[in-house]
Amino acid sequence: MTQISTACKNCGATLSGNFCQNCGQKSDVHAITLKHLLHEFFHALTHADKGFLFLMKELLYRPGHVVVDYLQGKRKKYFNPLSFLVLASAIWALVVSKTGYFESIGSGMKQENQGMPEELAFYFSESTKIIVAYGKVISLIITVPLLSFLTWIFFRKGKHSFAENLVLQALLVGESHLALALIFVPLFLIFGNASLNNDIFQFMFFAYQAVAYRQLFRNHVVWTILKTIAIFLLFIILFWLPIFGFVFLRTQLFH
Repeated sequence: MTQISTACKNCGATLSGNFCQNCGQKSDVHAITLKHLLHEFFHALTHADKGFLFLMKELLYRPGHVVVDYLQGKRKKYFNPLSFLVLASAIWALVVSKTGYFESIGSGMKQENQGMPEELAFYFSESTKIIVAYGKVISLIITVPLLSFLTWIFFRKGKHSFAENLVLQALLVGESHLALALIFVPLFLIFGNASLNNDIFQFMFFAYQAVAYRQLFRNHVVWTILKTIAIFLLFIILFWLPIFGFVFLRTQLFH
């Protein structure tokens, strides 16, 4: 059932067309039904010019250009970056939790740590347990802000604000989560060896970041690669350091 009114149901402004001139809401307001909700869901995913799948496709081969478009104001064209990150991360979290992907990586890291000094191996082992248990939440909360801060620092000459770097990293990390969930985890299920699979994924994500930074910031390709390497290494250090610190404090306080 469609309710047609001369006043916008959202803001109360007088209607003169299919959309409210004041807030943009449609003038015809559908009653909420299961059919309507399903239609809206699939419309959001598949809409040709601003759907979730459209953004996935665009980010696959022109990630930096997508960010340029969005920052220049072409926002009606694309799915919201933060909504994209949340939805992509939810898909990723569901897939990795159901397949035991993190647990397999943790087991591989435990074997690699056997040659380390006993105390260092202990801290690596305990930190790995935290990542396996809470990695999905940690990744969502820490990864995007940390990468955004690093690109903001290393590409300051581009004069993009920290918030604009958040848009960049929300899109890149969201796309990488989808790649992991839809490509790399299935490959792990087929061939096994999660550690090798994850190493390949990390290399591909590094290359993907470099392409995006080159397209967005327009630095020389050599400088872009060097900065991407620095960002990648600093991210690993800054990501793991607080976890190691937490394990150290917990060990000192409770043992």
